[in-house]
Amino acid sequence: MPSATARATSTSSAPSLAVTHSETSGGGQPVPSPAARTPLLETTLGPWGVPGPSTAAAVSSSPLPSLHSPAEEATTAPLSLLGVGATGVAAAGQTATESATDTTSPASIGYQNMGQAASTSPPAFQTSPGAPAWKKKTAISTGSTTATAAGSTMASTTGSTTATTAGHSTATTATPAGSKPATSLYPFGVEAGDQEYVQRMVEFNSPLFKPEIGFPFGKSLRDVLYFTDNGQIIFPPTDNYVPTNPNPPPRGFTGRESLPMVAAFWDDADFSKGVGTTWYQVRATRGLLAESTKIEKYLKIPYVAKWTLKVTWEKAPAYPSQRDDTQTSTYQAVLSTDGSRSFALLLYQDGGMRWDYSRLAAANVLIGFSSGNGYAQNNELTKEPPAVKYRPDQHSNVRGLWIYRLDSRSRVNYRLQCLAWLDMEPAPATWNSQLPPCPCSRPQAELDPRYCWSTGAKDSPQDQLQGGGMVLSCSGGGCGSLLEGWQERAWNTELEAFDWCCRRVGKPLFCARFAEKRPRVDCEGYVPPTPAGAFGDPHITTLDGLTYTFNGLGDFVLLLASDARTSFVLHGRTAQTGMAHATNFVAFAAQYISKTTTTVEWTLGSQDDIHVLLNNETIQFSYSQDLGEEVYYSPGVLLVNSSSVTAVLDGSVAVSVSATSGILSLVCSLPDWYRNSTSGLLGVWDHDPADDFQMPNGTSIPVNSSEEEIYSYGMTCNLFTQPLDSPALNFTPFFLSRLRQENESQYELVASQCHGSKECIFDSLSTGNLALGLATQSLTTNFQQRKTALNAFPPIITGDASITAFRTQKVTRQYRALGEGARFIPHVSPELNISENGTLIWEPRRTAPFTINLEAVGSNNVSALLQLRFTLCRCSRSQDCDYSNTVTLGESSLQVLAACRCESGYSGALCQTPPDPCSQGCFPGVGCDPSSGCGPCPAGLTGDGEHCCGSACGYHSCPEGYCSNGGRCHLHPITCAPTCSCPPAFTDQRCLVAGGDFQPLPSLPRRSIQMRIRTLQNATAEEVNSTVCHWRGGLRAGHTLAHWQHEAAAAPPAPLSFPCRTDSDGFTFVVVSEFAYDSRGTIIRFLNEELPAAITGAFNGRRRRREAGCCCFPSPVTVDELRDYFPCSLYGYKGYQLRYMGTIGFICISPCKMGFCQHGGQCQHLPEGPMCSCLPFSIYSPAGPRCEWLAVSLAAFLGILLGALALLCLLFAMACLALRLCRQHRRHRG
Repeated sequence: MPSATARATSTSSAPSLAVTHSETSGGGQPVPSPAARTPLLETTLGPWGVPGPSTAAAVSSSPLPSLHSPAEEATTAPLSLLGVGATGVAAAGQTATESATDTTSPASIGYQNMGQAASTSPPAFQTSPGAPAWKKKTAISTGSTTATAAGSTMASTTGSTTATTAGHSTATTATPAGSKPATSLYPFGVEAGDQEYVQRMVEFNSPLFKPEIGFPFGKSLRDVLYFTDNGQIIFPPTDNYVPTNPNPPPRGFTGRESLPMVAAFWDDADFSKGVGTTWYQVRATRGLLAESTKIEKYLKIPYVAKWTLKVTWEKAPAYPSQRDDTQTSTYQAVLSTDGSRSFALLLYQDGGMRWDYSRLAAANVLIGFSSGNGYAQNNELTKEPPAVKYRPDQHSNVRGLWIYRLDSRSRVNYRLQCLAWLDMEPAPATWNSQLPPCPCSRPQAELDPRYCWSTGAKDSPQDQLQGGGMVLSCSGGGCGSLLEGWQERAWNTELEAFDWCCRRVGKPLFCARFAEKRPRVDCEGYVPPTPAGAFGDPHITTLDGLTYTFNGLGDFVLLLASDARTSFVLHGRTAQTGMAHATNFVAFAAQYISKTTTTVEWTLGSQDDIHVLLNNETIQFSYSQDLGEEVYYSPGVLLVNSSSVTAVLDGSVAVSVSATSGILSLVCSLPDWYRNSTSGLLGVWDHDPADDFQMPNGTSIPVNSSEEEIYSYGMTCNLFTQPLDSPALNFTPFFLSRLRQENESQYELVASQCHGSKECIFDSLSTGNLALGLATQSLTTNFQQRKTALNAFPPIITGDASITAFRTQKVTRQYRALGEGARFIPHVSPELNISENGTLIWEPRRTAPFTINLEAVGSNNVSALLQLRFTLCRCSRSQDCDYSNTVTLGESSLQVLAACRCESGYSGALCQTPPDPCSQGCFPGVGCDPSSGCGPCPAGLTGDGEHCCGSACGYHSCPEGYCSNGGRCHLHPITCAPTCSCPPAFTDQRCLVAGGDFQPLPSLPRRSIQMRIRTLQNATAEEVNSTVCHWRGGLRAGHTLAHWQHEAAAAPPAPLSFPCRTDSDGFTFVVVSEFAYDSRGTIIRFLNEELPAAITGAFNGRRRRREAGCCCFPSPVTVDELRDYFPCSLYGYKGYQLRYMGTIGFICISPCKMGFCQHGGQCQHLPEGPMCSCLPFSIYSPAGPRCEWLAVSLAAFLGILLGALALLCLLFAMACLALRLCRQHRRHRG
């Protein structure tokens, strides 16, 4: 049954600040409402409570009508269906319409609206000279009219009128903060359903949050986000790159930050001393929430949140913190999206923002956001003095409340549409118990009347087949074979859902969710429909394949069929064929009874047209662009008008009626569950034609009976609905034997023209019309060909359709095709080969999308397809591959991993980036060394270079030589204890014990090239040299290959040799340039394999007065040859082993990380090499340099010995006791 969707309408009373908002691109031209004078009452629902000064009152509902109409009573079949219809009563769904009223008290309110490109933003406000900085606002309140658009900051005061457009704000009156209402935080903590998350360390991140619908931010739909202790909510590019940076940029966001983020109160916080905590709550909802109400109230747009993250930083202390710190800050960030738009609500506790900004080393707190792709907004307080920007709770129109719109454009979110459809759909077990399997081939699908071809969803590359409770996909325009199928619940309403979930989203996980609601099906168990037919001057073929001629006149029962839940009746009406002593069908009627009763009637028109009645009412066909034919659909029945008019009843019974030469012909197909339960002129369906001439009394006549006997049998199926004086009661047809006797020569002539077809001969002789006979022959032949094609099955392909590969690994799969003469269709390409015997070899070299299906064809020329799914892992190591999280490339057969599981501090999409001590950012003004991390804090400050603060340590200093091996010493700002920041190789507190991985610092060879440059006009060698130097400085590995996911800069080349002119015209020069290798695998491959093409393409792409060609390249250095240039003796620690790891390159790894110590021994890497500390376990005591020897410890041996002796003593004592008791027993008996 098709689902019906009701549209809910929401209305609101006139608010005090009405703004009409355009949704075209994240904002629009505002239109103020002249009637906006009604007080506004903020409404909320849910456990978050009511923020702000308003009172809560709301009604929210989302009514949906039932997906099924109530079942109708089954009507009793009339004596004849011809001219009599069963009338069904349709249940009408009810759609509820809601109105929501939103009002508020006449207090001044305000918000900071949508973001704007930071690079082009004009000043957010202006004031007259000398005005206090903290009063610079644009304000609104009772009696004001305000309009806003994307990128604006809005506020007002009593009696003011303000209009703002994108990127501009105008201040009319500066109002002291004390006259503005203060917002309240949303309730937080355990009572509010929040989860606490805190780590007692200087820096920590929250778990990852992954909204199913995604989160629109700027131009992108983000998948992952997390918050930090420093007041940030960050949207990382991958799950593996989750840095935290305690130091905001002094000049704010530019819109081009590498990490998209929302900064609620970004500055260096410190929860390590036990003060403060963080709370969070995630809500995926369809209802009205408090944040929805605030957004609707202040932005004047309808909004219902679908996913929300609330984060509360409670009593967050500034770095460095103390155990009794009371100068803390409490604030919230609420990120909310409805799937297409997104907002950030930033709330600051009134009086709760108490950081002592005078003691901060860098008072650069930042509030705002950056999408990383050019869309950003810095809060207007950013440029104010610390006394203002560290007290956001005392500013804005509603003090402490700021609202940002985070998406730069509205979008269609196919994830949301898919999930909404999934939420509404019931479990398949409630409706799919009677659905048949798929057809196995396209010919079967084309000829099975339960299915119709569809063009599929818009822009779909595949045609699709619908009907019988399922949808089938097939490949290409020709669609010679069927690919896959899934069950459907309603006709022609689910292709769009498939398009959303399986094509538009591009994430296989969503398609897997779709498959949970619409299970995948194949053709296992498929039984082609068994057709029966009636053609010409009726020639009838029964369900068991018996063919006979019956020329009765009247209304006849063609078929009666029933099972425990359904029944089907088919009647036919005949009329005399002109003046001939023969008849033909002129009307049919079918009635199907299940939960409802459906009656369809076909009547022959005067122009060989067919009039159709459905439930006794005339229907109007309409052209379906999707199916390419005229159709009419009603619950339980599909009517298709093409060369014939076909009715598919409940997706199982099909009746097709066509008209030719004033005669109706019929083909009827039944599902297999009616076998052994049919009667009528179409026979007893039991695969035995011998009983097809069974009369209503249960007796049968032989199948070789005479025409007269068959006529008598057929008349027993007459409904006798004609009056007693009807000519039909006195009609007697001519039989073929009589027609032959009357004119033998004519019989022979017609027989030769009909090629021996008895049906053609009879119709030609009885009507005197050879064309009619040939038309009957054509129908009969076509009917038999259809039966043959329906029973022709393709080969069966066995083998796993999912193929995975790691990087350039060669993968081989063997498939089998079962069936007579079955063979595979070969396929040859640079990366993929399929042989005729089913051997598939895949050797991935790149990530360009491709589509390939395994095809096998049998001796009957019917083919089968197996849809292959290729998954490629490009992670640096095979153990990093997460095959459960993939992305489909361009609707192709290829999937790649969405992320890798990185270990040991590696990051990046492919885990290709080694641990980077600079990734967390350094204190402003502090440089960073890639090997050792942040440098020392600026003069007068102390810290590790990442965290710096004013020192309370006076003249204390680090002891000389406190940190070894290049470690940097700094004093803790509170305790003044020395602390070391060690290089990556060292694992202890004073940089003495090694064991960590590190990249060697080699003395590398260089890759030289010789390039011939021809200028387009005369030039000097100096001009050529400066031009090449400028170009070469920007050359980067990866710019020319889209499949490299990162940019690895080629190491700075050596100085160029001076260009040498090779001709006398000043136009041609030869330049030699050198490029240095480094340890990264991407650079090695780039310099070895891709450098010449990159140079030529990049240089010529920028040419104006020159063109270049590479002419001489010495042999590249291989990876094995490079090993000698990468010593692992950087710190003088012996035993490190060099490993080459794909995109990472050369890494020095300690044996301690490779199981050097056995039997649980603890490994320490000291200067002389790895050393093992053997620890006893169980009864063993390991020994040896690597704890490789096991011995039973003395204590364990003595314990075992004493235990054995104690056991023996116990046994001896028990034996003695038993002996004594036995003796005593004997004495008593004696």
